[in-house]
Amino acid sequence: MAKLQTSTVNKSGLIGWFISMSRELPGTVWPIMGFSLVSNLLLLVSPLYMLQVYDRILTSGSHDTLIWMTVIAVFLMGIYAAAEIGRRRICALAAERLEEELSERIFANFERRHDAGGRLPNDLRVLSRIRGFFANQTILPFFDLPFAPLFLAVMFIIHPLIGFLGLAGGAILFTIAVIAEMTNRATNDAASQTSAKAFSLVNGLARQRSAIVSMGLSGPALTKWRATKSEAREHALRATSHEGKFSSITRSGRQTLQILILGAGGALAIAQQVSPGAIVAGSIILSRALGPIDQIVGSWRGVAAAQSAWNQILPAISQEQTSAEYTPLPRPDAALKLDRLSVGIPDTDAPILRPFMFEVDAPQMIGIIGPNGAGKSSLLQTISGAWSPHGGAVKLGGRELHDWAPADRGQYVGYLPQDVELLPGTVAENISRMKDVEPNNIIAAAKVAGAHEMILALPQGYETQVGVPGVGSLSAGQRQMIGMARALFGKPVLLLLDEPTANLDPASAHQIINRLHAVAKAGTLVVVATHDLKLIRATSQLLIVENGSVGQAQTQAYIAASKPRPTLKAVGA
Repeated sequence: MAKLQTSTVNKSGLIGWFISMSRELPGTVWPIMGFSLVSNLLLLVSPLYMLQVYDRILTSGSHDTLIWMTVIAVFLMGIYAAAEIGRRRICALAAERLEEELSERIFANFERRHDAGGRLPNDLRVLSRIRGFFANQTILPFFDLPFAPLFLAVMFIIHPLIGFLGLAGGAILFTIAVIAEMTNRATNDAASQTSAKAFSLVNGLARQRSAIVSMGLSGPALTKWRATKSEAREHALRATSHEGKFSSITRSGRQTLQILILGAGGALAIAQQVSPGAIVAGSIILSRALGPIDQIVGSWRGVAAAQSAWNQILPAISQEQTSAEYTPLPRPDAALKLDRLSVGIPDTDAPILRPFMFEVDAPQMIGIIGPNGAGKSSLLQTISGAWSPHGGAVKLGGRELHDWAPADRGQYVGYLPQDVELLPGTVAENISRMKDVEPNNIIAAAKVAGAHEMILALPQGYETQVGVPGVGSLSAGQRQMIGMARALFGKPVLLLLDEPTANLDPASAHQIINRLHAVAKAGTLVVVATHDLKLIRATSQLLIVENGSVGQAQTQAYIAASKPRPTLKAVGA
């Protein structure tokens, strides 16, 4: 699909918004417009039927004509119903299609950009607003609006005075709609943003409940939440007040115009310039012409919310395409090469770690050590593919790791972050990385991680629900063991661990070290960032991260000579 032009969409208002959405839904807009054409044309059946009854049938007294006119009118109303059903069905299908395609691109953005993790829940939430704009048929009055000139033209045919009254009324209501859009946009945006802040605050409280309760922060947190919600309510009330005011004005204006049309029609009928049937027909046609404007103004808050949601979601979809097809590559060798690799926080200019070289061509355990904040976790995230290199390249088995499709590469990489969070689901689903696999493979990974007995002791074993606040709460050590099993699932070629023994008791930590030895001997390259001296001693080589540089040393030599330290073999170029 074509990429969106963000600047064009943002500056073009509603028109640009509809154009950009139509690009995302090719083959949808024109069918809806076609059904809308049929539907709006058939809305003329009722006033034309009234004209015929008043002007011909009542004067002729022909029952046969009345019957046949009624049959034809009812038949055409059946077609009208079918057209309405058709376009509403297309809207519902468009909502599902839009959500399916844009959610895929939102997740692609989540996968590509390191800063998109915090945006993911909000992006999916605003996507649901856009989906609702289609699913609830709020968009349909915009397809009816282009046909308003048709009804006005019919009013001019009935009589120029009636046409001019309808035209003036339409212009006034359209002006009110534009003023409503200009007045409500900022208020609706402010209400949406403030509500999002309150939602984020609640999510943060849920994740940090233990700290909040233990330090007595519930009261201040409640005060902060109330203040944020109060601000959001003020904006929402202001927006609702404006919306109600403009909606009332338009509805009152429509009723006033219909009275004027009836009055003008009556005067023209007295002067014998129009027939009596034109009085009723003109009033009905006016309501058809002004109906879409009235509906748009009445639902303006929903329209503004959908447009605001679209503009919020643009950064996630404008630079992403749906997942491209890729050719699966064979299992790589356990060989890692860091080629003049420099590490930095994505989208920043200054690197955290200056360029260095490192290469290992056989399965073994490599340690990464250094003081807190030196960049050990950043180095691991770059090697894992979560962060792009600031410079240089990471190669696994001779392949550029960051150019490798993550969906294919991921099966050969295991990663255990320092703080393990499990996804909502069962323990088995978390270990299997949400894939449908044989239970034996899940159990095998858990046994290698030393988590099998712990999992069996859970209330429902491998079917225990985890990852949901208040449901299946696990200790940090239990989460870490399950996270280790997830990292080991599928016998990865490269296993990256960040402080894997931090939340474990000495006995469990000793078991993990022995198991990592066995994993390395079985053909996996293990890279571990740690402060644990026992785990450091289990490695064969060390990368020492300090003061923005990365040095290399043999583990035994590094441990044996602590004063003075052995001269580090420079890995930087």
